[in-house]
Amino acid sequence: MKKILVISLIIMLVFSTFALSEEIKRGGIMRQTPQKQGVLIKNFNPFSPNALECSIGNFYETMLFYNRMSGKVQPWLATDYKWSEDLKSMTLTLREGVNWNDGTPFTVADVLFSANLGKENKALDATGIWSQGLVNVYAPAYNKVVFEFAEVNTTLIEYISRIFIVPAHIWSKVEDPVTWTGNENPVGTGPFIFKEGSFSELSFEIERNPNYWQIAEDGKPLPYIDGIIYLSTTNEQIGFKLANDEYDWAGYFVSNIDEVYVKADPENHKYWLPEGNLVFLNLNNLKWPFTDPEVRRAFAFAMDTEEITRIMASGAVPAHISGLKASYLNLVADSVEDDYGVEYDPDYSRELLEDAGFELNEKGFYEKDGKELSFNLYVPTGWTDWVTACEVISSQLKEIGVEAIITQAAWPSPYKDNLYNGNYEVCLGISVTGSGPHYQYTRWMHSENWAPLGEDTSNYYGMRYKNSVIDRALEEFKKQPDPKKQDKLMMMAVEQFMIDCPSVPLFFNPVWFEYNTKRFVGWPNAENPYTEPRPSGMDKLPILLNIHLK
Repeated sequence: MKKILVISLIIMLVFSTFALSEEIKRGGIMRQTPQKQGVLIKNFNPFSPNALECSIGNFYETMLFYNRMSGKVQPWLATDYKWSEDLKSMTLTLREGVNWNDGTPFTVADVLFSANLGKENKALDATGIWSQGLVNVYAPAYNKVVFEFAEVNTTLIEYISRIFIVPAHIWSKVEDPVTWTGNENPVGTGPFIFKEGSFSELSFEIERNPNYWQIAEDGKPLPYIDGIIYLSTTNEQIGFKLANDEYDWAGYFVSNIDEVYVKADPENHKYWLPEGNLVFLNLNNLKWPFTDPEVRRAFAFAMDTEEITRIMASGAVPAHISGLKASYLNLVADSVEDDYGVEYDPDYSRELLEDAGFELNEKGFYEKDGKELSFNLYVPTGWTDWVTACEVISSQLKEIGVEAIITQAAWPSPYKDNLYNGNYEVCLGISVTGSGPHYQYTRWMHSENWAPLGEDTSNYYGMRYKNSVIDRALEEFKKQPDPKKQDKLMMMAVEQFMIDCPSVPLFFNPVWFEYNTKRFVGWPNAENPYTEPRPSGMDKLPILLNIHLK
């Protein structure tokens, strides 16, 4: 059976669903808030941990674009990619006709230089790919680059997609790329260039690259907008400034956003809060009574996540019992949802506890063999939104005859320490969703991250749970280059997780995204979620190449 997978995709120049006949208006300077509050420091060095977020994407691009909203890989500075027959190497074909913004042609030498920077210097291995099994990068032809790996792991395509390419003719002369401060006018392949003389402590401006390689429907280079002005703000100022149309795009938490922002101009003041990292009720599966899956399910049916997030008023998004983001719920089979889905039902929670042998005592709490369902519910000290969530959780558990005593503990120590060594019964935990379900489930529940009580796990995301079916599915996923077959494997893992119900997914911390349609349109939203609306990395490029004047 032929194992070579060739993916040759035509790059999408427009990410929204505009009719071809519609005239798209060019021009305009989009106003955006930088992630850094207050005084800005000029730093466009993509290797620096303090680089401004416009550096990667707007100036420096990648070979591939990994869309975290869909899990799809899209060629960018490469035109296609191909796995070898043994799945231990990937060949990328470079896009021809691309120039750096100083006029120098983009070549295979730039890719080799950028990819190999992290081989000897871990500080320059921005994606961590060299520690994940990459052993060699070479060019067999003028327009081909091969990445060789020690073992089969097709998920490493996502790591390749995060390698930003810098011009070798400039960076090869830099002694220490991490600390270099001479990158005053970045030379990149991206759609924008820095506007000289525009930088101040509170703002700076970038302009459209007139020679950008992506061509729009009108036959001219993208983007449609003339540029972006970044205007610094603070948490205290952002609500007022958004309401007064001072920004077209912001990414700040705004309390009572409908009243503060939307009400000022309901027609144009919009926001979308897609899911970020998952927050879940972490039930220690190695401690009584959470060794019993029926008790864990009783806790799940006791949780009214809509009510929890409503009272939190922090933009948190209620979670499905699978822990998956909404865009990946296709991995939950209808039959699995029917059999193992969870909806708020405290009566059923009590029924499950009684079926498991628990009886109500005189205090109104369930007990079994003299042991009462009474626990400390740990939450990090001072994390006010989580504390509020715990107050609601405690109340909902009391309704089913369980005492949850809210107990605050300092982060990171001892809170995170207790997660590592299993010194807890119930607490709020974090599951990093990362690039998609495989990333999330691997770090959340693969047995490689498991440890007995008293021994440290390799991360603090887990709940002392492991399952061989999930392990096998996650491992086979890495050996499979076909996305459809990968989906089937993830469906197996999701089904087993929902059967075992080792924890209770509660809500996702939101990705804050406010946008204004008064001047520009083409923004992503819940109805057209073509990319995650993050201002960092490559995620923002589909937005910046799609928005245009109204």
